[in-house]
Amino acid sequence: MQLDTFGEYVRSRLEHWGGEYALHRDCEYLGFQSRNLLAVLIEHGGDMPGRAQGYKPLETDLLAQQIEDIITAVARDNVAMACALRGYYCGRGRRKVERFETANLLLANCGQRPVSDRHYLNLVELGFQRVRGWMEGIAQAA
Repeated sequence: MQLDTFGEYVRSRLEHWGGEYALHRDCEYLGFQSRNLLAVLIEHGGDMPGRAQGYKPLETDLLAQQIEDIITAVARDNVAMACALRGYYCGRGRRKVERFETANLLLANCGQRPVSDRHYLNLVELGFQRVRGWMEGIAQAA
Protein backbone atom coordinates (compact mmCIF):
# COMPACT_ATOMS: atom_id res chain seq x y z
CA MET A 1 0.00 0.00 0.00
CA GLN A 2 1.34 3.37 -1.01
CA LEU A 3 0.82 6.57 0.97
CA ASP A 4 -0.77 9.41 -1.00
CA THR A 5 1.49 12.25 0.07
CA PHE A 6 0.27 14.66 -2.61
CA GLY A 7 -3.32 14.08 -1.52
CA GLU A 8 -2.36 14.89 2.07
CA TYR A 9 -0.57 18.00 0.84
CA VAL A 10 -3.70 19.13 -1.03
CA ARG A 11 -5.85 18.47 2.07
CA SER A 12 -3.51 20.51 4.24
CA ARG A 13 -3.59 23.36 1.71
CA LEU A 14 -7.40 23.23 1.69
CA GLU A 15 -7.47 23.26 5.51
CA HIS A 16 -5.13 26.27 5.50
CA TRP A 17 -7.36 28.01 2.93
CA GLY A 18 -10.37 27.27 5.12
CA GLY A 19 -8.66 28.93 8.07
CA GLU A 20 -7.70 32.02 6.05
CA TYR A 21 -11.09 32.41 4.38
CA ALA A 22 -13.22 31.21 7.30
CA LEU A 23 -16.80 32.35 6.92
CA HIS A 24 -17.10 33.38 10.58
CA ARG A 25 -14.16 35.81 10.46
CA ASP A 26 -14.57 39.52 9.85
CA CYS A 27 -14.63 40.58 6.20
CA GLU A 28 -11.53 42.75 6.57
CA TYR A 29 -9.43 39.59 6.42
CA LEU A 30 -10.61 38.97 2.86
CA GLY A 31 -8.91 41.98 1.31
CA PHE A 32 -11.43 44.72 2.08
CA GLN A 33 -10.43 47.95 3.80
CA SER A 34 -8.82 47.42 7.18
CA ARG A 35 -9.50 50.93 8.55
CA ASN A 36 -12.40 53.23 7.92
CA LEU A 37 -12.10 56.89 6.99
CA LEU A 38 -12.76 58.15 10.52
CA ALA A 39 -9.92 56.03 11.94
CA VAL A 40 -7.53 57.41 9.30
CA LEU A 41 -8.52 61.01 10.11
CA ILE A 42 -8.06 60.48 13.85
CA GLU A 43 -4.68 58.87 13.24
CA HIS A 44 -3.45 61.86 11.21
CA GLY A 45 -4.82 64.64 13.42
CA GLY A 46 -7.75 65.58 11.21
CA ASP A 47 -5.78 65.86 7.96
CA MET A 48 -6.42 63.51 5.10
CA PRO A 49 -3.21 61.59 4.35
CA GLY A 50 -1.80 61.01 0.90
CA ARG A 51 -2.97 58.12 -1.24
CA ALA A 52 -0.18 55.80 -0.10
CA GLN A 53 -1.15 56.14 3.56
CA GLY A 54 -4.90 55.78 3.15
CA TYR A 55 -6.75 52.50 2.93
CA LYS A 56 -4.67 49.36 2.97
CA PRO A 57 -6.40 46.02 2.79
CA LEU A 58 -5.08 43.24 4.95
CA GLU A 59 -3.14 40.86 2.79
CA THR A 60 -3.97 37.20 2.54
CA ASP A 61 -1.49 34.39 2.39
CA LEU A 62 -0.39 33.62 -1.18
CA LEU A 63 -0.89 29.88 -0.74
CA ALA A 64 -4.45 30.45 0.47
CA GLN A 65 -5.05 32.91 -2.36
CA GLN A 66 -3.97 30.28 -4.88
CA ILE A 67 -6.60 27.87 -3.51
CA GLU A 68 -9.18 30.69 -3.52
CA ASP A 69 -8.45 31.29 -7.21
CA ILE A 70 -8.90 27.58 -7.92
CA ILE A 71 -12.21 27.48 -6.00
CA THR A 72 -13.37 30.55 -7.93
CA ALA A 73 -12.55 28.78 -11.19
CA VAL A 74 -14.50 25.74 -9.99
CA ALA A 75 -17.45 28.01 -9.13
CA ARG A 76 -17.57 29.29 -12.71
CA ASP A 77 -18.27 25.75 -13.87
CA ASN A 78 -20.03 24.14 -10.88
CA VAL A 79 -21.47 26.46 -8.22
CA ALA A 80 -22.75 23.61 -6.05
CA MET A 81 -19.28 22.05 -5.82
CA ALA A 82 -17.68 25.36 -4.84
CA CYS A 83 -20.36 26.00 -2.20
CA ALA A 84 -19.85 22.51 -0.78
CA LEU A 85 -16.08 23.07 -0.58
CA ARG A 86 -16.57 26.46 1.09
CA GLY A 87 -19.01 25.00 3.59
CA TYR A 88 -16.77 22.02 4.32
CA TYR A 89 -13.44 23.81 4.69
CA CYS A 90 -14.42 27.39 5.61
CA GLY A 91 -17.39 26.60 7.83
CA ARG A 92 -17.60 26.10 11.56
CA GLY A 93 -18.70 23.09 13.60
CA ARG A 94 -19.08 19.44 12.69
CA ARG A 95 -18.44 18.67 9.03
CA LYS A 96 -21.59 16.63 8.43
CA VAL A 97 -24.00 18.82 10.43
CA GLU A 98 -23.28 22.54 10.78
CA ARG A 99 -20.98 22.75 7.77
CA PHE A 100 -23.55 20.85 5.70
CA GLU A 101 -26.14 23.45 6.72
CA THR A 102 -23.70 26.23 5.84
CA ALA A 103 -23.18 24.73 2.40
CA ASN A 104 -26.93 24.59 1.83
CA LEU A 105 -27.22 28.25 2.91
CA LEU A 106 -24.50 29.18 0.43
CA LEU A 107 -26.32 27.23 -2.26
CA ALA A 108 -29.57 29.02 -1.46
CA ASN A 109 -27.80 32.39 -1.69
CA CYS A 110 -26.57 31.40 -5.16
CA GLY A 111 -30.07 30.44 -6.28
CA GLN A 112 -29.35 26.71 -6.23
CA ARG A 113 -31.45 23.96 -4.66
CA PRO A 114 -30.30 22.46 -1.33
CA VAL A 115 -28.57 19.09 -1.54
CA SER A 116 -28.81 15.96 0.59
CA ASP A 117 -26.02 15.08 2.99
CA ARG A 118 -24.83 12.24 0.73
CA HIS A 119 -24.75 14.56 -2.30
CA TYR A 120 -22.92 17.17 -0.20
CA LEU A 121 -20.18 14.70 0.72
CA ASN A 122 -19.93 13.57 -2.91
CA LEU A 123 -19.57 17.19 -4.03
CA VAL A 124 -16.83 17.73 -1.45
CA GLU A 125 -14.91 14.65 -2.62
CA LEU A 126 -15.30 15.54 -6.30
CA GLY A 127 -14.26 19.11 -5.50
CA PHE A 128 -11.21 17.84 -3.68
CA GLN A 129 -10.26 15.77 -6.73
CA ARG A 130 -10.77 18.79 -8.96
CA VAL A 131 -8.57 21.00 -6.77
CA ARG A 132 -5.99 18.23 -6.73
CA GLY A 133 -6.05 18.12 -10.53
CA TRP A 134 -5.52 21.88 -10.72
CA MET A 135 -2.62 21.65 -8.30
CA GLU A 136 -1.07 18.75 -10.22
CA GLY A 137 -1.28 20.87 -13.35
CA ILE A 138 0.38 23.77 -11.58
CA ALA A 139 3.12 21.47 -10.30
CA GLN A 140 3.68 20.09 -13.79
CA ALA A 141 3.90 23.58 -15.27
CA ALA A 142 6.47 24.73 -12.72
